[in-house]
Amino acid sequence: MGQDGRRRLSWREIDRLKDQSGLSRIRKKLERENRNSYREDPRAKERYLKELEKLFTDKKELEKQNFLEKLHKSYGSKSFKKLAKEYIEKYGIPEDWSTLMLFLDLEEKDVVFSVLEKIKEEFPKRSFSEKQGIISKLKTIALSAKDESIGFRVERLLKELSG
Repeated sequence: MGQDGRRRLSWREIDRLKDQSGLSRIRKKLERENRNSYREDPRAKERYLKELEKLFTDKKELEKQNFLEKLHKSYGSKSFKKLAKEYIEKYGIPEDWSTLMLFLDLEEKDVVFSVLEKIKEEFPKRSFSEKQGIISKLKTIALSAKDESIGFRVERLLKELSG
């Protein structure tokens, strides 16, 4: 008992009263937000996503390589066009030079135009023999394209690459 006759509060009771105060609730809320803020921090989120992607990259890459093999084996068959469209839907325009060459034979304007842009972008990075091979392929397409707009685009690209 205290000097004024009231019972003295224990430390536990004092802490409980502090926890019930408005300031304590605000403090706890801020602490919860700080714990969750790493999810909203762009850099932390980016690091997290990169780590997560590493777990699946090998599987995705293997799947992509298998699909590429299947695509190359189907070249010249009826299923090639279908597989090429499926590849683009899953993985976008191919990165490797040999697959880009195959995609030039598709008669889909949008696909061929995208492939031509990719070739233009990658051309300076290629070896002399690769450059000669693509120029030869583009000349053939310019002469044999059924769609005039494809032929025109190919000729324009040939001028850009040669000049």
